[in-house]
Amino acid sequence: MKASRMSLLACLVVLAVSGCRTVEFYSQAVAGQVEVLAKRQPIDKVIAKTDDTGLRERLELTKRLLAFAESELKMPSGGSYELYTELGRDHLVWVVHAAPELSMEPKKWWYPVVGEQAYRGYFREDLAREEMARLEADGYETWVGEVDAYSTLGVFRDPVLDTFVERAEVDYAELIFHELVHRKYYVSGDTPFNESMAEAVAREGVRRWFRKTGRPHLVKRYDERLVKIGQALDAIGGASERLKKLYASDRCDADKLVAKDRELKRLNRELRALRTEWGRGLKSWIEEPVNNARLNSFTTYEAGVPRFERMIEECDGDFDRFWERVKEK
Repeated sequence: MKASRMSLLACLVVLAVSGCRTVEFYSQAVAGQVEVLAKRQPIDKVIAKTDDTGLRERLELTKRLLAFAESELKMPSGGSYELYTELGRDHLVWVVHAAPELSMEPKKWWYPVVGEQAYRGYFREDLAREEMARLEADGYETWVGEVDAYSTLGVFRDPVLDTFVERAEVDYAELIFHELVHRKYYVSGDTPFNESMAEAVAREGVRRWFRKTGRPHLVKRYDERLVKIGQALDAIGGASERLKKLYASDRCDADKLVAKDRELKRLNRELRALRTEWGRGLKSWIEEPVNNARLNSFTTYEAGVPRFERMIEECDGDFDRFWERVKEK
């Protein structure tokens, strides 16, 4: 309770000294977080009273995942995901990413506690779209991602949400492990470090979970999916690197724009080839516009994953040693 009051007080201080647009942003952020917290119920209580068999089974699974995360990955929940919140909507927040037309450097915003971040989150889609319009009027390229969960880094007891509780077990376990990583260890202002670490630990956690529960065939299937993600990263990351070099070159802006269009068309062809190979997937990347902001949103999560996977291997899979190594970085 004390931490909750301190967090809200920090937000109120920011509201008092900021301009109207910042007031609007933090007002909706506080209201959205309060809604998530106010509607929480202990999952044991929900299990006991719900008639939804699927929800009951998923909440029982959550308890087992939390016990596994603590014993195998050395990530105690601290009370997170022991509660349940029903929001009654498809997504928790809508996250705005932005970057200049001829730069891969993302626009960044500063926040209390978490520091600088390369995105802006809204609990209402219309507010996210309004922010997009303002950024585009200022010359930025933008993209909005739909997010179903986030970590409050231990400030609050994060609940299971109806926005993600119905996900397939593999995606659900991956999400829980990912968010627990943020609660375990977080570097203020370093989004690529935090997200890449969380992805690497979550993926190793999923593999171990399937092995622990006697389903090695699902590990194989999961690894096949990760190979596809790696193939997509090679294509998307390659395009990002080529564009970065292009933007840093001495060519005039008009030439850069022509070359940029050529690179994005090349990426589209590469992704279409992957979809043909896989038989499905990458629909939004192929059929929707791709720009610098969207490229950044993908590479932020994926580019550093191999580094942390190597660290896990170097620690012989011992997560006590892994977390000590992480703290040294």
